[in-house]
Amino acid sequence: MKLYYKIESMQITGSFKERGSLNVLQLLPLDKKKIGVVIASIGNDAIGICHYGAKLGIPVIVVVPVTIPICKLQNCYSLGAKVILEGSNLTESQRFARSLAKDKGLTYINARDHPHILMGYGTLALEILEQIPLVEAVIVPVGSGGLIAAVAAVIKHIKPNCLVYGVQSENIPTFFKSLEMDKPIQVPMQDNMADAISVPNVGVNAFHTAKTLVDKMLLVNQDWIARSILHLIEKERFVIEGAGACPLAAILGNLVPELKTKYVVAILSGGNIDYTSLIRSLQRGLSVIGRLVRFSVGVKDDPKAYSQLLSLIANGGYNVVHQFQDRIWVEGSDYTIEIKLVCETRNLEHALELKRIIERAYPYSSEFETEPFNDKRMCPCYGRVAT
Repeated sequence: MKLYYKIESMQITGSFKERGSLNVLQLLPLDKKKIGVVIASIGNDAIGICHYGAKLGIPVIVVVPVTIPICKLQNCYSLGAKVILEGSNLTESQRFARSLAKDKGLTYINARDHPHILMGYGTLALEILEQIPLVEAVIVPVGSGGLIAAVAAVIKHIKPNCLVYGVQSENIPTFFKSLEMDKPIQVPMQDNMADAISVPNVGVNAFHTAKTLVDKMLLVNQDWIARSILHLIEKERFVIEGAGACPLAAILGNLVPELKTKYVVAILSGGNIDYTSLIRSLQRGLSVIGRLVRFSVGVKDDPKAYSQLLSLIANGGYNVVHQFQDRIWVEGSDYTIEIKLVCETRNLEHALELKRIIERAYPYSSEFETEPFNDKRMCPCYGRVAT
């Protein structure tokens, strides 16, 4: 595959959202610019609106759910906007924002489905076609559907034979299910590594624009998203949030074998990932590919036995990342301790060798986590397709 990345994380506000934010604010009537706007957001929309609101002198009120990542919340504060924490998810925040706009006479902007927002997003597709004229497929992360609607509308108008694929986390497949039902539907919220596209409903404008233009929708699981974040940092030196890593997750997970040998653009939609989420994603990615292994070993409660265990690990070229000694909840002898360890390995084969070494040395008192050694977990065939 001739793979290109559209690196929207390099935008001033860290995501593609600012394209729509700038466009919608510029097209506001002058009287509404003076009064100000209200939006509801789970992060990236708010940062874009706040940044260009400050540049254009437009007062901005942002309503965000209490679950918003801290780094995105701090960005909104630092850009001078009035920030209101309200609601446990985006739907509740939107409801409050509409009510606030009505009470104060402000302009409410649906930051995920306003036509002028979608129009701004379309510039991304124009750039792809200008920069990669041979492009044969574009893979787009999908939440409420605004980006894929704009990208598909532009690409199918200018280059109809170019494929447009959408990718969504299987934890909250809002757009995927809506396409299956042929109408916008709502799904329950779930925790999701791709938090920027974790929305319970789709945009009505986005859905009706995209549904006849999108060639395929794919679902990826959390493990492949984590692997993609890890891959982008280690191989490409890009820090990308979970939503932006979804297109690469579909590629690494072998969900698009038909794109082999083609010119493909993966849209890395943003890089506004907080430190905690980044560390968690990297560690999960390492564990999935067998480079972090967790296991427990029962040994005698004396320094010599403990030293022998650590020497065994060190001689094999493994690093101990975490270790915990349990002297209380141990079955059997009072003179035995259970040592729980997390070790770093070079790859899955190295991890399997560690498992063999430990089980040979401690055949009756060792227990490994099954996850890195589970074939189904490593299987690339995750995901379903809606045409």
